[in-house]
Amino acid sequence: MHINDSLLPSDLLLFADFIWLLTLAQAVRAAPWRALLARSTRQHVFAGASLGLFLMWIFAVGVRPGLGFHLLGVTAYTLMFGWALGVIGVSLVMVAATFTTGDWSALALNALLIGVLPVSVSYGVYALVHRYLPHHLFIYIFLCAFFNAMLAAGAAVLALVVLLVATETYSFNRISSDYLPFVPLYLFPEGLINGMTITALIGVRPDWLKTYDDEVYLKG
Repeated sequence: MHINDSLLPSDLLLFADFIWLLTLAQAVRAAPWRALLARSTRQHVFAGASLGLFLMWIFAVGVRPGLGFHLLGVTAYTLMFGWALGVIGVSLVMVAATFTTGDWSALALNALLIGVLPVSVSYGVYALVHRYLPHHLFIYIFLCAFFNAMLAAGAAVLALVVLLVATETYSFNRISSDYLPFVPLYLFPEGLINGMTITALIGVRPDWLKTYDDEVYLKG
């Protein structure tokens, strides 16, 4: 799923720089810095979770340049920290991951595709579920974590395919034969890992989840 410097037109990469910087600026403005800086434990959790994402992102399998898979883990990350810190965190992780690849021209596009888009989808689904559905533990785990992670990863795959086909980097016939058949095998583990992570955190450290509250989901 990683885009190389030479895979897409340079003007598209420059446009991605602009969109990424605007999104990042909004996230920096909206981030709950006071709550994060007030508790050293929260800072350590943020750093540890970001390191976990980095380790997941540097291991990937692929069939062709740009047509690959790696576990995102972004949905659990978003449920832990919210949209603003989620965007900032995945952007920092992508900067670190780019040191291993050297594809600096595609940094912004990769950050948008692999980080910002899944974070936004994950938080959007959570917000809709929280607003319109009963505050039930099973609904939170299954819809906000498991199903949400599959949807967020699917959105990233869809955006990648549309981008590669629209720029004529690959034909849709080639993508449909070489890449798309493996997508279901990728989405289920993504949902499973995020769902298991959230389930474990609810049982052990629910205070690490910004979007979860025992008073709401267990006693409400």
